[in-house]
Amino acid sequence: MKYDHLRVLDVDDLFILSSLLNNQTMSSIAKILRITPPALSHRIKKYREHIPNFEFEITKNSTKRLSLDTEHFCNKAKMALHALGMEYD
Repeated sequence: MKYDHLRVLDVDDLFILSSLLNNQTMSSIAKILRITPPALSHRIKKYREHIPNFEFEITKNSTKRLSLDTEHFCNKAKMALHALGMEYD
């Protein structure tokens, strides 16, 4: 199926993906979700395994250089949060 990779996502994943658009640091995303940075890294690894063309670079201070496919996917996550009435900013 074309969208099987979406079945592995939950609301926290939507928040993480949306946060990548805002150039938030990995530590700030982890803190908001009340998870450890290694747990966040594990989730991001899951995205790279399940989401086609999911690519971005992380610096110590922020998320940088989202690929166009990743940016598009993150925008979809942000719209999903909006549709659920669960926007984070």
